Amino acid sequence: MGGKLIVVAGAQYGSEAKGHVVDQITRPAVAGDNVVVVRVAGPNAGHTVYGLCPSYCQPDDSHMSGDLWIGHPWRLRSVPVGAVSNSSADLVIAAGSEIDYDVLMSEVVALDSAGYHASERLIIDDQATILSAKHIEMEVRDGIQERLGSTAKGIGAARADRIWRYARVWGDHVGTEREKWNNTAEFMRNRLAQGATVVIEGTQGYGLGLHAGHYPQCTSSDCRAIDFLAMAGLSPWASEVDEFGVWLAARVRPIRVAGNSGPMKGETTWRDLGLPEELTTVTKKVRRVGDWDAELVHSAVIANGGTPIVRVALTMIDQIFDEIRNAEGKFDDVNWQHEAAPGIPGTIDSIEAEIGAPVRMVTTSPVHALWRY
Repeated sequence: MGGKLIVVAGAQYGSEAKGHVVDQITRPAVAGDNVVVVRVAGPNAGHTVYGLCPSYCQPDDSHMSGDLWIGHPWRLRSVPVGAVSNSSADLVIAAGSEIDYDVLMSEVVALDSAGYHASERLIIDDQATILSAKHIEMEVRDGIQERLGSTAKGIGAARADRIWRYARVWGDHVGTEREKWNNTAEFMRNRLAQGATVVIEGTQGYGLGLHAGHYPQCTSSDCRAIDFLAMAGLSPWASEVDEFGVWLAARVRPIRVAGNSGPMKGETTWRDLGLPEELTTVTKKVRRVGDWDAELVHSAVIANGGTPIVRVALTMIDQIFDEIRNAEGKFDDVNWQHEAAPGIPGTIDSIEAEIGAPVRMVTTSPVHALWRY
């Protein structure tokens, strides 16, 4: 008996709601209780999931979807969102990750205070790279944020130190007094052999990849499923894997971070779209926004393995069809002839033809989704 290996990746320039997609596919009703959720890469990317408030949290209108209360937004930069979406899931920070100790600890403490017991479920690979204040200072001095639109959170500098073999790793931080170092790849292979579902949270988006065509206005690694698998130390061809798939998140209005972050086809403004401005999760700057770019998503589909491996989650469809906000369940159970947004099925059919992959999930709010089978 083997398990199921799933990678969630972005099809555009990041912030495609990958956290929401991971949340949907790792919920107990979908994935059961034999689940491992894995975070790779660094804390320059924040994944948002909604759940219980920590003890110091006070609900406010920023946690609403229309008139519906949706919970406290957990904008997690190190801990996998499975900490919130599935209380029985094992949580892994893989070897190909960069760890800012203060960011990690602040998340773990807050999650524990809300009753998620993250510290009891979290496994960190001893080969993960330690990101220090020095790395952040190096990027700030360089002016990389102004020069390239980078988040300047030290990820690239930490990776450079790792390449030059100067970097410290998590095993150095925790010491060697333990009987066994944490090898998360081995742990995940064992869990797959036991029939577990292992979900890898990829970061950023295909268009930000180091070799995706937008150099130098890009991130410091590639952002395909195969890259995230390498960061996790897993292979889809391993004997422990019975089923492998990739979820590509693509938002109906793609965004790029503020500043000189690179070209974006069909760039427009939030005002012209009649939508409120969005801020980046990590840097809190107003995001740039553009029209749907089918060519970019099609390229991401091909780069991530094409069909039948790739399925697409079309996110934030309520930005163009607000009548469908907060809808959930099975897509085919909706009587589209009598709903307020009858154009949605045809729109999705057209998108599938353009991108060459099936749309299997349509998100209608930060916590709701329609599933298409």
